[in-house]
Amino acid sequence: MKTIMVVLIMSVLMLCTAAHGAELLSVWQDPAGDDTGDGDYVYPTNAAFGEGGEADILSFSIEKENGNIIFVFRMRSLVDPWGVGNRLTMVAVAVDTEEGGDKEFRRNANVLLAAPSEYQIFAAGETVAVIDAESELIDIGAVVTTDMKTGIIRISVPIAQMDGAASAWRFTPVAGLQDDYGAGGLGDFREVKVEPEEWRGGGGHDLAIDPNIYDIIVPEAKKVLGIFGGRARSQEEILGAYSLERGEYVVLPALEIN
Repeated sequence: MKTIMVVLIMSVLMLCTAAHGAELLSVWQDPAGDDTGDGDYVYPTNAAFGEGGEADILSFSIEKENGNIIFVFRMRSLVDPWGVGNRLTMVAVAVDTEEGGDKEFRRNANVLLAAPSEYQIFAAGETVAVIDAESELIDIGAVVTTDMKTGIIRISVPIAQMDGAASAWRFTPVAGLQDDYGAGGLGDFREVKVEPEEWRGGGGHDLAIDPNIYDIIVPEAKKVLGIFGGRARSQEEILGAYSLERGEYVVLPALEIN
């Protein structure tokens, strides 16, 4: 039954994609309710967060249209507690286009990248920002649109501005909570503390070495000679693989277009 439901959902997504004329390059489903980081993350206690879900990815897809690569996040819940649009959710994609790159996911994500990035794209509300491999803010024409009713965030970036063929790139999408520090800008990923506070999530540790990421897309186990070579690590294992004693941060795996 679960397999049938996944197939139906993917079919609906593909139909929706065809409806607006974009070419669907790949789509990944993600379980609802796994917005718990390493397994025990909870949302801040302020009523603005309601029952949570603002950092819960249901699906992530990559599309191509009119020379743009489009990253589509479908979230379980987008809310507008202050009447200014979605200001609680932050999503981001690290894009690896060539050798080298930035090994750290920026803006207080507190994670490293298995596929170091040449570009990192962050979006919250109607604000989007792109940084390069030197962590410098760059303007390459990225735009974001958010549909509060459907929970869909679409980030469009001109492929020509990113030096290469999108089908050969690797992608690391994440979701967390946004903290604009009251300034109304893009801000950073909101910190996760040991115990939840009014504006801070809980389930982390005293030392700032644990991720401030609530949800990721876990790649399937890779095939060797057409056979899966072991099970894939779970999200909890990936986001919990930091070491306070050794000072080791979590390393996020990347997705590849099939």
